[in-house]
Amino acid sequence: MRCVFSYPGVMEHAQHAALALHEVDALDAYVASYVFRDTPTQAALLRALPGGLGERLGRQLRRRTMPNLPTELVHGHGGWEIVRTLADKAMHDPILTDKLWDFAAHRFDDMVARRYVPRSEAVVAVEYTALASFEQAKRLGRARILHLPSLDSRAFERLQAAERATWPELRKETDVYFDGMFDRRYARRRAEIQLADVIIANSSLTKRSHVAAGASAEKVFVVPLAAPPPVAQPSILPLNRPLMVIWAGAFTLGKGAHYLLEAWRGLRAGGAAQLEVYGHLGLPARLLEDLPHGVTFHGSVPRSQVLEVFEQADILVFPTLSDGFGAAATEALSRGVPVIISDQAGAADLIVHGENGLVIPAADAGAIAEALQWCLDNRTSLRDMRTAALATARSRQWPDYRRDVVAAMRRGLAAAGYAPRFGDD
Repeated sequence: MRCVFSYPGVMEHAQHAALALHEVDALDAYVASYVFRDTPTQAALLRALPGGLGERLGRQLRRRTMPNLPTELVHGHGGWEIVRTLADKAMHDPILTDKLWDFAAHRFDDMVARRYVPRSEAVVAVEYTALASFEQAKRLGRARILHLPSLDSRAFERLQAAERATWPELRKETDVYFDGMFDRRYARRRAEIQLADVIIANSSLTKRSHVAAGASAEKVFVVPLAAPPPVAQPSILPLNRPLMVIWAGAFTLGKGAHYLLEAWRGLRAGGAAQLEVYGHLGLPARLLEDLPHGVTFHGSVPRSQVLEVFEQADILVFPTLSDGFGAAATEALSRGVPVIISDQAGAADLIVHGENGLVIPAADAGAIAEALQWCLDNRTSLRDMRTAALATARSRQWPDYRRDVVAAMRRGLAAAGYAPRFGDD
């Protein structure tokens, strides 16, 4: 069964899902938006840019490469993505950026439906860019497989509203616009779920969220994401230094950043702990005023740098309010770093409380503070967790994910009445 894999981004899990199909001779094309080709010509053009611009731009562009798949199978259609990115960098207007993103997403889906679906036996797509492709596939009798990387967005919309009611500081001028767009976008996502023959969820939490919203449980298969290649041994960190707590990812409402700041203020650790934040600051500026001692913001940095930082960290804190998985958790585990993780992260399935991390309730500053205090009071036990953390990462690598995602598609397509043949089937 030849499949077109339609996914605007180049996220690692998407590349591995496509590679899984390629390994069983079932991938017809990976259709993405902008893909950077790191050729000698491109490298020379970047070097010619003045004032270090080429180096900075190159770091960003190389995040859009796809090294895991044969070049001839990767089809980039990035015109509108380039326009959106340039507008975002030049104008800093979140509403304009969102409108361009929405327009680009629809155009991308329409293009896949018109140019790629007719030539394949199945279409694999990600939420919000699957509707036109699935409608075309249904007309042509093609199979439809949907990847769901996020929890049900209606539940998240309600959560955001509740957080803004409790924390008025979180309200933004753009809230009216985004709230007004919600119903139409949610209807599109629900239509995609109804059209799908098979749904791949990245965690049991993601599945429960969408089944509670009306998705057919029989169609949803859980395939957890994997960890990066692990280090050989966890770093042996001295116990007589300040506790190094790492945050990795966007520092936003949805990730529970405001609860972490409240917890840190209540912790009163003084010089005994430091919080290092790596990621875009998405909280209103007024919530970042009068920061407590020991908090440092580093901004967005390349993933490779975050992995290096993890090796010197004592603990990752990941108190998200709503996360289908949470790749930061597996990245930390791959470096032998235990994780404080909320029960609203799909990756919490990987954490055994007290063995390779601590699982806490979401939206609870007191629980975050209590977990951090435990780390301060039990430095030896925390360091001993590093071996178990690394073992967890070793037990779930990307080849495991690729095997499981193909198996899930086989079972799902067979249950939907298709006769999928992959590789040597």
